[in-house]
Amino acid sequence: MEPEFLYIGWSTLMENGTKHDKVWTAFKMGNAYYAGWGRRDKKLSFKKHESQYTLAAVQRKKENSMVRGEKEYNEVDAFQLFTIFPNFKDDVEKHLMMAVLSNKVK
Repeated sequence: MEPEFLYIGWSTLMENGTKHDKVWTAFKMGNAYYAGWGRRDKKLSFKKHESQYTLAAVQRKKENSMVRGEKEYNEVDAFQLFTIFPNFKDDVEKHLMMAVLSNKVK
């Protein structure tokens, strides 16, 4: 089962002089809705949402915080994401499965 990405945000903030890549996503997988986030080549974290409506509310909150300058996530499309992170879809599938099996999805 492949994730259907509803929103993809990418950040390349400098933190203590170190550049990093972070991604925040909203996606549907099967009949469930998730938010997923993490750094390049690191473990991803996930939160399950009851419906697309509750996920959309979190997405709006994230976008509003970006407008206020609290986070520097820029919306990118799937092509850009897979150019930046070629294995991201595979990582989402693998890490989500492991998180669900180990009951670590919030």
